[in-house]
Amino acid sequence: FDPQKRVLCSCHAVPGTWVQEASIFTSGATLRWFRDQVGQAESILAKEKGQDPYELMTSQAEESPMGANGLVLIPHLVGAGAPHWNPHAKGLLFGLALGHQRKDIYRAVLEGVAFEIRKNLEVFKEIGIEPKELKLTGGGSRSDFWNQIYADVLGITCVRNVIEEATSLGAAILAASGAGLFPDISKAAENLCKVDKKWVPNENHSEFYEKMYNFSYQLYNFLENNNLYKKLNDLIQNKNME
Repeated sequence: FDPQKRVLCSCHAVPGTWVQEASIFTSGATLRWFRDQVGQAESILAKEKGQDPYELMTSQAEESPMGANGLVLIPHLVGAGAPHWNPHAKGLLFGLALGHQRKDIYRAVLEGVAFEIRKNLEVFKEIGIEPKELKLTGGGSRSDFWNQIYADVLGITCVRNVIEEATSLGAAILAASGAGLFPDISKAAENLCKVDKKWVPNENHSEFYEKMYNFSYQLYNFLENNNLYKKLNDLIQNKNME
């Protein structure tokens, strides 16, 4: 349990066990927002080619170097979830200059989400939980490039299941166990959770990403410690009340 309540603790479906949860509110949703607001060209081209616009966006992100040419994204587009729980937090793209291109923005999005997950991984370590690997689920896990960024930033092996939709898979596991197809939930999960691919950390990237992660955290702390998020929120609210 985290005495600072930065992460949540809930009863697990497996009897006698508990699950620690760290919810961040905008991961894949952040990339979707940039697709809708910035990536119109990719969406049009993807439609013409019969491709997924996210594939075009992440392939462009691969052309940008680590650190996105000096762009840092704080992905708090609907406030901050774990470990901050700050409803006043806002998204931020820091370091933007005329020399930047869309590929840099897309890479900053991928790295920014990974930095946010890293914050929670560090909390887990503080309370004695040392994950050996991270299972990636959902639409974002389809990107091999993003998955490698996760592995490099987090410093642990990342794994994608054959079935990427975790909610549906979880329901199937419970149903299979309840129907007696497996002796218990653990056995059902063991049989239904098949690994598709793994990504291991690239040690050549670890030192740089460690520095970028620390910078990202310092940037958030500066905004929060100086109450800048709330000040901006109050400014807008007061204007709307005039």
